[in-house]
Amino acid sequence: MERRYDVCVIGSGAAGGVVASELVGAGWDVLVVEQGEHVPGGAYLVDLIPGYETARARTMTGEWTEEGYPWTACCVGGGTRFYAGVSLRMRRVDFDAAGHVAPDALPPAWPFGYDELRAHYDWAERALGITSDGGLDPQRPSPPLDLLPAHRPSARGAALVAAGRSLGMRPFPVPLAVASAAFGDAPACADLTACTDYACPSGAKGDVHQRLLGPLAGAPNLTLRTGLKAVRLVQDRPGHVGGLDCLDLATGTRETVRAGMFVVAANAIQSAALLLRSRSEFAPDGLGNDHGMVGRGLCMKAGQHVRATLAEDLPEPLVAAGGRYATVALTDHYLDPDCPSGLGGLILETGPLDEDRGNPRVLRVECLVGDQPMASNRVALDWSALDANGLPRLVIDYRPHPLDLERLAYLRKRAAELMTAAGATRVVTEPMDFPLGSAHLHGTCRMGTDPRASVCDPDGRVHATDNVRVADGALMPYPGGVNPTLTIQALAHRLATSLVVDGKP
Repeated sequence: MERRYDVCVIGSGAAGGVVASELVGAGWDVLVVEQGEHVPGGAYLVDLIPGYETARARTMTGEWTEEGYPWTACCVGGGTRFYAGVSLRMRRVDFDAAGHVAPDALPPAWPFGYDELRAHYDWAERALGITSDGGLDPQRPSPPLDLLPAHRPSARGAALVAAGRSLGMRPFPVPLAVASAAFGDAPACADLTACTDYACPSGAKGDVHQRLLGPLAGAPNLTLRTGLKAVRLVQDRPGHVGGLDCLDLATGTRETVRAGMFVVAANAIQSAALLLRSRSEFAPDGLGNDHGMVGRGLCMKAGQHVRATLAEDLPEPLVAAGGRYATVALTDHYLDPDCPSGLGGLILETGPLDEDRGNPRVLRVECLVGDQPMASNRVALDWSALDANGLPRLVIDYRPHPLDLERLAYLRKRAAELMTAAGATRVVTEPMDFPLGSAHLHGTCRMGTDPRASVCDPDGRVHATDNVRVADGALMPYPGGVNPTLTIQALAHRLATSLVVDGKP
């Protein structure tokens, strides 16, 4: 007889890895469908990207290109395999930013506040080995846990700390999913590379493959299928999905897997695309799309790097080819009445570009603001154009909101002041390309209580279905101004624990 799993989890990244590990631990028979493959430790993302599918997208100036990037990374562990590990909690204001968004934006309020996620943030920080912020983050929404020690700042980070304090700011160590001391079976970070875009070979980086899925490799109730693209969810009756049609990318064959519950965790772009492809007689415009909301509200963070050249060398022994990508952050301008809308964002130390690596006179930071959730910013499908897999072409239709560009400009000015205080003789901004795709993906399957204005209910269940949940950043009505991975993991843990309480389907 054909096997029927208790749950099929689509995607093995930040959200899917958490959901799968929790349900396996609760005794569920779990299938994980992953489009990518296992990547070995020591792999670089830049070597894998040429094999990824692209999307049609708009440039910063609005022209269409076929080089959109609808991924963080396509592999077991998803984007966490290659991220820098930045693990910040969203701020309380991010859960209801109604007083700070543009009049033409979608409602930004989450259906619950920070306190609903607090225990799930706690779980994620402990399970993944997140390092402390030293209790120094002035905007932290609750007191810090007793975590791994904060990482020592890099030479560049130390320069930013000194400059920030001279301006009355309160820089703090970035909480990282990178072990600063031995954690379980994992060693402390050995500073092999800058960490971002690199798959850690030692296990020091707490990606979901290393921490959650890998240790379950021998579990009899976990099946992980790689190289399998989720094509569409198949409704066998109104409000109920009986199977997932998949494409084996190696053989080109199609198959249908059966489960009692389906958890969509493919990333905010790919999850929306899957629902839109899931057309049927019961859902002619796609699953959950009765009111045309699937794909809308796409947010990718408005971000830009600022680079400075210093008058004097940083301490030479601390400038190396390795070292973490980010060690210091500032949230002093997160809530700032002088910033347009009053809501600013994050200033984060970032590693130098390859041509600057080892240069003791280069500082680089990233400025991040949460972008407006706009109905016009969306994921769509072009059914008249097929991709290499014979599926409708994926479209990222995104244009930055003028308010976000103003907010970003304000944050850049504050960053330039910081770098000048650090001794910069020249400060330049790098080009922005986030409309083409981003590692920060949110919206598209927004959660809420009104089915006319949202795709999922507050527990991630797709409206008008009884056995499909969305677990990733697609749920987020507003993206906040910090890196989203820890929040996605907390959301996924909340969803998984609610499924355990409800019991197997």
